[in-house]
Amino acid sequence: MDWSINRHLHRRMALTLLALAALAVAFATGVAALLAWGMEWLGELFGLGVSIELRLVLGGVTTLVAGAIILWWALRKDAAETFDATAVGPETCPDLHATVTRLAQAADLPVPSVHITDRERPLAMTTGLSTDDTKLVVSTGLLDVLDADEVEAVLAHELAHIKNRDATVMTLVELPLASARTLGRLLQGGGGQPVVIGVALASYAFWGVGRLLVAALSRSRELAADRGASALLGDPAALAGALEALDDDVPSAPDRDAREAALAALSIVPDKSEAPGPKLTYEGRQPLLWRVRLPVRRVRRRLHERYLRPALATHPATDERIDRLRTLEREHATR
Repeated sequence: MDWSINRHLHRRMALTLLALAALAVAFATGVAALLAWGMEWLGELFGLGVSIELRLVLGGVTTLVAGAIILWWALRKDAAETFDATAVGPETCPDLHATVTRLAQAADLPVPSVHITDRERPLAMTTGLSTDDTKLVVSTGLLDVLDADEVEAVLAHELAHIKNRDATVMTLVELPLASARTLGRLLQGGGGQPVVIGVALASYAFWGVGRLLVAALSRSRELAADRGASALLGDPAALAGALEALDDDVPSAPDRDAREAALAALSIVPDKSEAPGPKLTYEGRQPLLWRVRLPVRRVRRRLHERYLRPALATHPATDERIDRLRTLEREHATR
């Protein structure tokens, strides 16, 4: 079976990355211009004369330095540490380690370090910005739910992510968005200065549009990893079975912290509680004018379920992924 990503997925990912790059450049340019404007306001306040050229240079340098600091800080974070995952070797988990080693050799990849996290929630993900320092994290919940063939299929899916350098791509595209949202929140309480309001609004606008683009990219890369796992195993049936089992077993997880929730979106299947819509019922006393507001909330929830949730989903619908794998299975059987 062909390992390569199909052309449609290639085009979708390339266009999404180009759009994100253009959006990031536009955002950085806008922030630099707003900072230059703020310097002009400060210059007038303190009676200092600074040329527009120098203000633009200072604004650009400030933006680049801030971006570099945020990038350095984010890259130091380790997902394995977030999930309290413990490294295991061939002595501790011989079957798991042997399967990862065999699949990595078949995919022509360095063998990643294997980590297990004691979580009931089925979880599998890879981290690391290069193929040489990759960590593969699985949860005890996943190992308990799946049989040996299905675990192998999930591991093949994660190794396909490594082969496609997904951890690197998703980390680099997520960082500007996380930085923009953090900046917007910090500036919310910064007073009513026009430059502060402008930067905050630009940050939220960049984050909102970029969030849609990153979600589309993430869905494309999940489909590509499914196809890569099928090629690595030679048969998509086990991965389709694993997705069915995991989809039935994945719970909602509303109590996790923000970083853990974001990292869990990189797992093989997402939480079922992603992006809940407006509430249609309330405990206790109903709000004022509830009979008037209820139809509006019903329309909002319908629009949310039909358009917003699919647009922000980090994974394609599991049924869609299973259907694609079953199609690959039939194509493989006819060869």
